[in-house]
Amino acid sequence: MAPISVSLQEHDPGVGVVTLIGEHDAFSSGRLENELAVLLDDGLRIVVDLRDATFIDSQTLSALLGARYEAEQAALGFALVLSEDRYTQVHRLLDLTRLVGAFAVFPTIERATAAVRAGETGGGRIRARDRAR
Repeated sequence: MAPISVSLQEHDPGVGVVTLIGEHDAFSSGRLENELAVLLDDGLRIVVDLRDATFIDSQTLSALLGARYEAEQAALGFALVLSEDRYTQVHRLLDLTRLVGAFAVFPTIERATAAVRAGETGGGRIRARDRAR
């Protein structure tokens, strides 16, 4: 199974950081959904670090969209971290689906953490039908 790491920010205990490493597909999307749900249930803001993710599929993207929607409904921040230095499959998927604007995206965990502390979730509202994609 592809590694999923969950940690709490030491300097800001109200933020949970979920790190995805390697390839993530239907096999790991259920675990990702569970980890994100636990953080949201605990009232934590969420940063998802995708810098070391080499692949995510539509179910993984759906899990991220669902958590982003729930974070917005709970007035919690939700942000993604993506590298600015290289264009990855994750960038491509977000571009192809035109969902990059639905997320708050930052190049570093520090900038993403600051944004979620301010309650940022993304560029646009996601309606329920958008979550099913």
